[in-house]
Amino acid sequence: MTHTKTKIQLSYFSKKHLKGCFSWGYSLLFVLVVCLTLTVASCKSEVINNSTAKTQNAPSNLTRVVRIGHQRFGALFYLKAKGSLETRLAEIGWSVEWTEFAAGPPILAAIGKGKIDLGYAGVAPPIFAQSDGVPFVYIANDSALPGSIGIVVPQDSPIRTLADLKGKKIAATKKTAGHYLLIRALTQGGLQLKDAELVDLPPAKAREAFVRGEVDAWAIWQPFLAQLQETMPVNFLTDSDGLINDRNFYLASRSFASDFPDIVKIVMGETRKMAVWITRNPERASRFISARRGIKRTTARILTQSRSYDLLPIQDSAVEEQQRISEIFFRLGLLPDRIWIEDVIWKQRLDL
Repeated sequence: MTHTKTKIQLSYFSKKHLKGCFSWGYSLLFVLVVCLTLTVASCKSEVINNSTAKTQNAPSNLTRVVRIGHQRFGALFYLKAKGSLETRLAEIGWSVEWTEFAAGPPILAAIGKGKIDLGYAGVAPPIFAQSDGVPFVYIANDSALPGSIGIVVPQDSPIRTLADLKGKKIAATKKTAGHYLLIRALTQGGLQLKDAELVDLPPAKAREAFVRGEVDAWAIWQPFLAQLQETMPVNFLTDSDGLINDRNFYLASRSFASDFPDIVKIVMGETRKMAVWITRNPERASRFISARRGIKRTTARILTQSRSYDLLPIQDSAVEEQQRISEIFFRLGLLPDRIWIEDVIWKQRLDL
């Protein structure tokens, strides 16, 4: 490289002036060096903090969040009210974000959109979600509890048998256990799904339509059933006993379960502790949830006693039954393709 020498005319500067310039230059250089040193030290400190955060699984200023979707029943509902999961996860730098949903389908939709990490739903929603390509896995299940949902009509309704539902309007939330119960009940009554008019409504809207007489019957689950019975007398056409095993599943985003299996296991462990406590103390549990969530004591008691509060590693019998249900939906044309439940079972072991 060729350098061009520049001749500086020192005659323009007096010695005193030149000395002052060099003094000022050295001062500026010193300040720049100090600033640069502090900046490098600061950056180095930040890298160390980030490394420590990863090693210690996120300190308080970098808290990770597990987002859980729940319904107004089940052990997760009670666990949220108690707050013990927050205490457990805070020890390792995690917090909890709870979201309540009226039914299972929006919980699966939220998992699919990346809005929540874990959820709880009945037999039908996961089947439709799998068919729609939602990336989730089954983590655990409750024990089957026949009789916890039903099809009701107003007490003064002329409808007395399942066969009487022909040509009637029946409120049900599509892609839920209520929807599946309706299919099974109509079959038992010698009817097909096309023989009645299914009015697809979420539980709150369905209740309004039922009370106003805009629909003839309603396929619904707890606690909405108990809340309805507090306001008006109804007759049961059938419950789920002998038609479906009303089982619920704990579900997780596939990516979250893969990236944070230990967090999934902690959440499931704390949920199971709560489930065991509810089962052993149903009256105390009903008082607890009534006080914490503003539910009437009678409704809280029904809510507590109408479900099976436990949590089991996903069972082969549950997988087999889900497959049978999916086959029925497929044969009815409600699923575009056959699915295999085994494809979305979490492979990790839950030591509960």
